[in-house]
Amino acid sequence: MAMRARLLAGCIGLCSAQALAVHFDVELRTVPGPVAGARITTDFHGDLDLAGLLPIDGETGNKIYPAYFGDLEGGPYLTDDPGFQAFAGTFTPGEIISFRALGTLRWWNPATGRWGPAPQGVEVALFGNIPPEVEFGHDTDPATWAEQYAFYAGGTRFSAAGISGPLAAVIDDAKAQGRFHAHLDWKITAPAGAVPTVGAYMVTLQFWSSAQSMGQLKYQASVPVQVIFERGISEDQMRAAIQARIQATPPAAGSPTRVPRAPWASPLR
Repeated sequence: MAMRARLLAGCIGLCSAQALAVHFDVELRTVPGPVAGARITTDFHGDLDLAGLLPIDGETGNKIYPAYFGDLEGGPYLTDDPGFQAFAGTFTPGEIISFRALGTLRWWNPATGRWGPAPQGVEVALFGNIPPEVEFGHDTDPATWAEQYAFYAGGTRFSAAGISGPLAAVIDDAKAQGRFHAHLDWKITAPAGAVPTVGAYMVTLQFWSSAQSMGQLKYQASVPVQVIFERGISEDQMRAAIQARIQATPPAAGSPTRVPRAPWASPLR
């Protein structure tokens, strides 16, 4: 927790991680509002004033959200940050908002300073909500619904090989005035008897809604975002891992290099 505070404290003048549990979310918006054809967009919301100032991945152009296993609440391999939030007027009450998992689990090696596939057997899981019909079925007829319930309860798992478990899962439904605020659980695991290899780990998510208008999906899905988790590395190493993504180049030859934005541009604060 102290490392997280020092890494991001410059934005708000936070002086003691012990005094404040830093909380932050992926904020979802709809542009131009909760109307047919609107696009879901993302920004930062939380204790730190990083809205509009998130780092940009040089290879993909996606926003990067920093995250931290071993935070004060979760223990060494758990966290519930980043959470997910939308404010009044973003959605229509009752609409379901979900995430979609993309790509593979990537790992920053502190020994080499390079990004590559995650070590074999290491997984990062995100536990979305179990569909209501599955939960109800399992409550009323556990034997029949056991397999489907276990599928969703096991979470969406990112590894070097890809995604296992549900590729998409529900975050929340929009409440009064079209808002919601949910913190799902994140967990990093390794094969039995081992601990997850130290380093930084990166997952990719997209946000979408099953809400419909005129027989079509009402909203365009978001541009993907990347979440980089610290796992047992120092403040300076976390900075270096994020900086390496900022400086990554697009795979297509001749593509323009994206310019990183403060406060994450070198040096990170």
